[in-house]
Amino acid sequence: MPAAILKCERVSHPPLRFIGKRSDAYPNWGDAWANDWFGEIEKAGATAEINDDSYCVLTGITPEGVEFYLGEFFPANTPVPDGFDFADLPAMDAGIAYIKGKVEEVYALTVPDKISELLAAFASEGIAASRRETSPRWISFERDNCPRFTDPDADGNVILDYAIYLN
Repeated sequence: MPAAILKCERVSHPPLRFIGKRSDAYPNWGDAWANDWFGEIEKAGATAEINDDSYCVLTGITPEGVEFYLGEFFPANTPVPDGFDFADLPAMDAGIAYIKGKVEEVYALTVPDKISELLAAFASEGIAASRRETSPRWISFERDNCPRFTDPDADGNVILDYAIYLN
């Protein structure tokens, strides 16, 4: 069975700070686990509600191209642990899709040539969404929730929370 979008919802968050590691390519999760990045990041304090017990990837657009941050959302102005990067985000609205399937299948729905399927799912729920391709800077985030994503079901399926920031 291919990946399926279980539901979509509109969420809002206040100004936040995302703490993690910045990269010009999709992050290497193996580095995060090998170096206990999340253990170190979580020393910053309680995460923001939007984090939802998840490890996250924040995606943005800069004049130089796409940027990614692997980490977690925290309240604005949270002190940043040594060795980590941060991004301050304004209050924003996002549409979140909960995508169920095998890992490679759920991620296949988040690539640019498949994003129209997500946008159609948002529209069916009354969420007017379009993926940002330029400024403002932040375009999307994924939440790899514990346990929805980290603990596959008996069939090997996970649920990825994939959000698109709304215009």
